Amino acid sequence: MQKQDRLKKRGAFAYVYRKGERTSAGNLLLLCAKSKEGLKIGLSVTKKVGGAVTRNRVKRLLREAIQKIRPRIDENYLYVIVAHEGLATDSFEDVCEATRLAFERAGKLRDESV
Repeated sequence: MQKQDRLKKRGAFAYVYRKGERTSAGNLLLLCAKSKEGLKIGLSVTKKVGGAVTRNRVKRLLREAIQKIRPRIDENYLYVIVAHEGLATDSFEDVCEATRLAFERAGKLRDESV
């Protein structure tokens, strides 16, 4: 995930939490809200997931999973991905699958043929 694609401001996170549609898949919750500024993705990993090392590992896994499907993601939305406790013990393949499934269930992935 590129740095310019990251959602960073507290107000933007609050907007997505308030206005966003919620979709879950596995140990992930995906929130999507219409965007005026293009694609931005924020990650939320609470202390319930684990200590700092574990939370940072989960964020790295999520960033890499997003990078795999990045060209297919609808760019007219702000996204927040919330990691739940069990994600820290999942394999990278499981994280990728849960991420893809969450975006697919939300209807925010374009076809691979495009």
